[in-house]
Amino acid sequence: MLTNTQAREAKPREVKYEITCDSLPGFVLRVLPSGKKVFFARYRDPANKDHRHRLGLLTPAFGADEARKIAMVVLAQQGPGASVGAPKAAGPTSETALSSGSKAPTIREFARRFEQDHVDMYLKPRTAEKYRRVLRLYVLPEFGSKRMDDITPADVQRAHNKLKPMPCAANYMRCVLSVMYSKWELWDRTAYRNPATAVQRFEEREVERFLTPEERQALERVLTAAEKIRSGKPGHIGREAIWGVRLLMLTGMRRDEIRDLRWEQVAWRQKMLRLPDSKGGKRDVIVADEVMALLGAIAAAKGNPKRGLVVCSKNGKKLYSLDRSWANARKLAGIPDVRLHDLRHSVASDAIMNGVPLEVVGKMLGHKNYRTTQRYAHIADYVLRDAVNLTSKVIVRAGRSGAKAKPPKGSPTRPRSR
Repeated sequence: MLTNTQAREAKPREVKYEITCDSLPGFVLRVLPSGKKVFFARYRDPANKDHRHRLGLLTPAFGADEARKIAMVVLAQQGPGASVGAPKAAGPTSETALSSGSKAPTIREFARRFEQDHVDMYLKPRTAEKYRRVLRLYVLPEFGSKRMDDITPADVQRAHNKLKPMPCAANYMRCVLSVMYSKWELWDRTAYRNPATAVQRFEEREVERFLTPEERQALERVLTAAEKIRSGKPGHIGREAIWGVRLLMLTGMRRDEIRDLRWEQVAWRQKMLRLPDSKGGKRDVIVADEVMALLGAIAAAKGNPKRGLVVCSKNGKKLYSLDRSWANARKLAGIPDVRLHDLRHSVASDAIMNGVPLEVVGKMLGHKNYRTTQRYAHIADYVLRDAVNLTSKVIVRAGRSGAKAKPPKGSPTRPRSR
């Protein structure tokens, strides 16, 4: 029998593998190289095609016992004899019947495969959850029973237009559907044109907030004062949160990059942070002398540890209270509308205002796509306009000075009036 203990203790390998349940054939646990573990119910349809019905990720609240109960229901619906490698399930589902006239799967059928072979395998947990949410709320209700080769650009356009009041959701739905068709073309070698590519994205309102010099000063006053206030007193902010905020202010890194930063990743000699798994993948963050000095002060305050999280909770775990501490700090500083992520925007803004090119800013922030950095193009245009105006003033000033200068010898001069 597949037990909770067996599921928890299953170790990831270089390639994915599955553990089957002896007591319930067809109930399996898939262990991914990333360490994630997913429960499935496995059966074969009348065409002897293997199916895996995703039951859910292994979590403290969802273990082998809970997954087994759902698997029993799923396998029972397929008829007696449904199991791993079983000959055939009792009968076709409604989706199979709908797609029986075509070799193309329905959107709902392909979505299961898409989740198992792409979303679970390659996407970060938060991105994977967004994909599943979009599939559940928008893609499947709109297209679930339709075959992949029946959907036209006009169909996608209509679904996209329905979500116009929510442009971000509409664009994300289009994105997920487009990726699904790209994978179908790749996996099944189809020549069907992706119907989502013809649909134009809605314009999304980018909301960026940048700290002014005065706001930075106010925030620093709050953090400096908070360090001296006892715990439980008004204005107190924990030192771990203060360190986290200051690291965010100086580096422009993402919140979880700072919360997950470990001492093993600090390259002291190279003045670099080696992140094994950021949002954009593995990357090395080159940091300033001020950041290294702050890290040195944090290390000294903690007894110069060699391992563990740089900023952490009292029990050494991830600092989930950072958001709450930031809410307190921004209120005290009089900037209640500034999010933690806006500290990242502020670093980009300050860099551009000091003449750093957009391409370099993108590398500083770890952007994989240049389009992401383009959101700051208006700041670069503002700096360029100032530079153009300054240059023009210099030229005009030089011209006027030249006009007032003494003319060279031999040139005609106006006679002096007597």
